[in-house]
Order: sequence, then structure tokens, then C-alpha cells
Amino acid sequence: MKKVLIGILTGVLLVSSPVSAKEEIEQLYAQSAVLMDADNGRVLFEKNGSEKKPMASTTKIMTCILALEEGNLTDVVNVSENAARQPKVHLGMQMDEKFYLRDLLYSLMLESHNDSAVAIAEHIGGSVQAFADKMNAKAKELGMTHTNFVNASGLHDENHYSTVQDILV
Repeated sequence: MKKVLIGILTGVLLVSSPVSAKEEIEQLYAQSAVLMDADNGRVLFEKNGSEKKPMASTTKIMTCILALEEGNLTDVVNVSENAARQPKVHLGMQMDEKFYLRDLLYSLMLESHNDSAVAIAEHIGGSVQAFADKMNAKAKELGMTHTNFVNASGLHDENHYSTVQDILV
């Protein structure tokens, strides 16, 4: 009986839906979206999936990945003047303070602190630019062909972008 009722309700909902697929896409709140079949990579739905967008949180995930691959959690990271002067959201570091990489990764991933991202980048890469180069190399290695990193924090820059399709790779 339950299956029959579910079938009838589903049929009623499908028949009575006055919204077209195009209207549904326009009503979707997200600026970009892709629904992909994970088994075969086939795109089932897309809204601006190849449009370049800023990527703050994705940047911090890549920063974390590289720090875990190339650093040691017990590394002592010295805070530079550049890291200490990063805008909010920040931990509030002071120049020449020292932190374990492990603690900076918690700060980066749990609170999204920009100063932690820069301190990590300078520690692992020697400079933010050199670290961004490593991020771009890692992105290419992962098959991300429409992604470009210019910093470790994801702060807005028109040359710092990705696409939803690239992130799904």
C-alpha cells in the first residue's frame, strides 16, 4: 500500500509541476553548479559550470593539502611581517611569533585565518608566489585545467579562480 501511495504522489508531483527545466535553472540560487555521475563523469545538470569564479575555501583546502604533503606537523613556523598584516579573518599573529605547523593548519581549516595561510605558504614555499606556483602544479597534476592560484588564502584577485567543473575533477 505504501509503495502505491508513493507512486501516486510522485506521479501527481511530476504531472502538476508548472516549472520548466530552464526556469528551474534560473531559480537556482547558486551562481554555478554541476551535478555529475561519479561513476562515469557524465554531467547530469549544469549551470555556468565552466565559468571562472573566486575560490576562498578551495584555496585553503589546497594550502592544507600541500602543507601536509611537504611539511611536517611539528615544523616550527616563524611569522613574517607579511603574514602578520593579513586582513580579517585572521588569528592576530605578531611578527616573529612561532607556531607549530599543526596548529596553523587547525587555524586555517577551522577558522579560515588568512594570516595562517600566508605563514604556511611562506614556510613551505619560501614565498607566497613560490607556494602559489606549487598550488598550480598540484592543480594541473589533479587535472584542474581551468584553475589558477595567486595566493594561499583565497583573498580576491581577478587572476585567482577556478570552475565548478574543475573542482569536480
